[in-house]
Amino acid sequence: MVKLADWFTFSRIVLAPIVSALWLTRSLSMHWVGVALFTIAGLTDFADGRIARHMKQTSKFGGYVDPLADKILVLGTGAMLVFDHRLSAWWFFIVLTRELAVTTLRSVLKPGASMPASRLAKWKTVSQLFALGAASVLTGAVPLALVVLSGLLTVWTGAQYIRGFWHAIDI
Repeated sequence: MVKLADWFTFSRIVLAPIVSALWLTRSLSMHWVGVALFTIAGLTDFADGRIARHMKQTSKFGGYVDPLADKILVLGTGAMLVFDHRLSAWWFFIVLTRELAVTTLRSVLKPGASMPASRLAKWKTVSQLFALGAASVLTGAVPLALVVLSGLLTVWTGAQYIRGFWHAIDI
């Protein structure tokens, strides 16, 4: 049986290509519709974990799919913005590299070891969502500042995970 929190998680996976398609149109109004859907998708990231904990429906499946849905939303829409020359390829490369490194690290931990998302990593995701939303419809200092901030948090949290969990690798 699929739990309510899982439906919120799945909605991020479904919304990512829809948002990307809207952002690829040449219509500024469709870009704003995309921002609205992207915002809803971002809010589901906040809601699914809270719902799962509140309703005591946390699961190993949800713990795996939730970060995957985040990656699909961030990397999918980010790739589209890079393709459309509204986002730096360097930012995308940094985010992709960090996500691959952290995912790989999680996959090679010793049995029984867990690597929960840190509070700063959650803020990293929020900053990435703000950067992507801003880059989709704005130009200038605001999206640039958000992209730089999210890039710095991406590097910092990736380094924290590697430094903090390197000892727990089981290869």
